Amino acid sequence: MAKDLRSENDNLQDYRKRRGQLTEILLNKSIDELIKLKAVINQKTVCEMMDRLAHDEDKKNRAIISPSAISKNKVYKNMIIEAKEKIKLSDDKDTKYKIDGDKQLEIFQLKTLVAQKEAKIKELESIIKRANIEDNTSIASAINTTNINYKSIVLDLKDYILHEGISYIDNDGNLIDESTGDILITSNIFKDISNA
Repeated sequence: MAKDLRSENDNLQDYRKRRGQLTEILLNKSIDELIKLKAVINQKTVCEMMDRLAHDEDKKNRAIISPSAISKNKVYKNMIIEAKEKIKLSDDKDTKYKIDGDKQLEIFQLKTLVAQKEAKIKELESIIKRANIEDNTSIASAINTTNINYKSIVLDLKDYILHEGISYIDNDGNLIDESTGDILITSNIFKDISNA
């Protein structure tokens, strides 16, 4: 009895068609799972995920394919490339929003810092105006006299600057600017004020 080759050929075509459908479904599931896990998507990782996600029917129909089989099939290869592009695009959007948010936060913090510094400057200007000091000669003359108002202003200025953390007193007794390291008030002035 002769074999019916047409029926065998039809069965083979049905098998290949079914295998192709299962492979494509499994490939999509694998890519989706890798996207959820935020894992690297390439031919190797997709094949490994296909092996993990495969059911008995997939294994029976040999729907799991190798990286080389993906590289030979343009449809499968394009599916992986599209998934990579989709991840890259979403990562770029997330990064942009994070960067913009960080910039806005930093701008707000800097504006707050500037406002605080301006308030401190106004406070210092009011202390200096109370002393009515215009140049170094008036400072020297104020130290030599027993000007109680000048003494209290210098001490108020020192206390305010120390309290705000703008400066500190070094080992020699000088009042030093915290940010620049410059001497704001020398120890001699403090000694002269306390002796007067």
